[in-house]
Amino acid sequence: MSKFTKKAIMDSFIRLLNNNSFDNITVKDIVNDCGINRNTFYYNFSDIYALVDEIIQEETNKIMYEHKPYSSWNEAFLSAANFALQNKRAIFHLHNSSGRAQLEKYFQKVVNEVVISFVEAEAAGNNINEEDKEFIAEFYTYALLGFLNKWIDNGMQDDFKAVIDKTSLLFQNNIKQVITLFSE
Repeated sequence: MSKFTKKAIMDSFIRLLNNNSFDNITVKDIVNDCGINRNTFYYNFSDIYALVDEIIQEETNKIMYEHKPYSSWNEAFLSAANFALQNKRAIFHLHNSSGRAQLEKYFQKVVNEVVISFVEAEAAGNNINEEDKEFIAEFYTYALLGFLNKWIDNGMQDDFKAVIDKTSLLFQNNIKQVITLFSE
């Protein structure tokens, strides 16, 4: 029953976040929408920030563990952005609120995992140390996060798949070349 209740609370919060600013959503709003009492909310989550953390962790786990392996870089990054694409208004509201740091942490973790997996694949057979692989992955992670933040700042109006496809053209061959340059 607790897993069902937790899922209902998370769904209720996302539904509310699609219509309201994060900073305007209260525990009272969530429990009223969900049809539970405050004690049930606090039994499952210490506060709204813990609720956001749980949602973010669940989405991160889906991307990182349920959908591997990816056949292309595009596919992996689109999978990482899927939650944002399905919940544009919620992401926009969270991005423009006091919960922004949690959202950025989520995107950084997911994008970094995607980039690291592709750097590792491209580095196979090359004599490149771990520190350099991490540096390359970090560089591309922050480039992608910049594009992602710009897309959200612009109201998520652009076709994100087109942005990913263009970015993929830049990254796919560049990662391989950069690894060659870093190889000992």
